[in-house]
This record gives sequence, C-alpha cells and structure tokens, in this order.
Amino acid sequence: MLGVVRAPRVYEHIVAQIERAIYEGRLAHGDKLPPERQLVREFAASRVAVREALRALEHRGLVEVRQGSAGGYFIREVDDTPVVRDLSTLFRLGRVSLAQLAEARALIEPESARLAASRITDHELKTLGACLEARTQAGLTSRRRRGLDAEFHRTVVAAARNPVHAAVTHALTALEVKLAARRSELTPADDAEIFAAHLGIHDAIARRDGEAARAAMHAHILDVERRLDATVVARAAS
Repeated sequence: MLGVVRAPRVYEHIVAQIERAIYEGRLAHGDKLPPERQLVREFAASRVAVREALRALEHRGLVEVRQGSAGGYFIREVDDTPVVRDLSTLFRLGRVSLAQLAEARALIEPESARLAASRITDHELKTLGACLEARTQAGLTSRRRRGLDAEFHRTVVAAARNPVHAAVTHALTALEVKLAARRSELTPADDAEIFAAHLGIHDAIARRDGEAARAAMHAHILDVERRLDATVVARAAS
C-alpha cells in the first residue's frame, strides 16, 4: 500500500536552498550567512523555522557557529567529521568491525598510493619525508607516533588528487587512530616494521613507481592489522 506523501516543512526548504548555494559555489568556505532576522525576511519564514534550518545545516557539517561581536553562522570547510561520527556510531553498534575497516582501507589506499606516484608535488613529497624524519626522534609518545602515521597516510591520499579517496580515507584513518589508542601497544619491533613500510612507500612514490607504491601500501595495511590483532590475542592469553 502506498503511503501519504508529506509536504516538506518550511525549514527543509531553507536548508535545501542554502545547500544548493553551497554546492553551486555561490556560498564558499568562510562566507558569513546573513543575520537571523534577515533570513526570516528573505525566506518569509518564522524565526523558529530559520533556527531549525541553521541547526540542521550545522549538524550536517555545512555551517559553523562563531561567537563574539563578529560571530554568526559561517560556511565551514568540508572535512571528514560527519563521516567519522557516522562510522564511530556504526562501530559502537557492532555493525562495523576493525577487520572491515582494514578491508576498506586495503581496497582504497593502495590505489591512492599508485595515483600519488604520478601526481604528487615536491611539497607533498617533502611532507612525507618530514613525517618519516619526525618518526625517528627519541622519546615519542604512542599518541604522537600514531598522529605522524595518520599524517603520512593523509598526505599520500591528498597527493592522489581524488576527493572521494581523500574523504573516505581520512574518515577511516581517524577512526582507526581513535580505536588503536584503546588496543594493546605495538612492540618496538612492530613499530620498526611500520616505519620501514612507510619508508618503502615513500621511496616508491619518490621514484614515481605507481605499481610498487600500490603493492607496498597494500602489504603495509594488512601487516599492521595483523600485528594489532596479534597484540590483542597475546593480551587476552596473558
């Protein structure tokens, strides 16, 4: 049986119009939306509908609120926060496993590494090198090492020049960094292998060898997941 078609609410019309302006480039990152009272006049809507629309846009990650005399609602830079939040929710609900996260990364990141080998800029290559150099410093905390590792992967995917790869990889990496902090620590030998893998990926990209970069990234992701799983098993057995 067919259901009743519901007419869109007023606030949904406001959301749709502002979204369209953002997607079409008429509103760009950093632009400030008109004051609430002006939006009420422009949309011929109630203050309640305008406020509901602004809350919906904020929830979707399209606008942000800034406080102070020059504050208001601003178009925000697109980031992976909503995707990370949704993936985190799915993980907590038991609908996504760490193995599935690793499987997704193993499908996407090797291709990103292959593309990066032909598209990376000199600046990005220097950033990869800087991540590796910082990784060799003595006395790094586990959190700092994880941060450098995540930056390395984000730089590789940025160099691929594919925004779809970037959005998905940033979200998966951010979630894995968060979850890895709750898992057992890797051993110094594990840590050395991660560094060696990153070095191999860097060198393949620097040589512009896409196939070697792809193979190195694929092997690295699977190896890290295997090592993390091994630490969990060992901890459970002890």
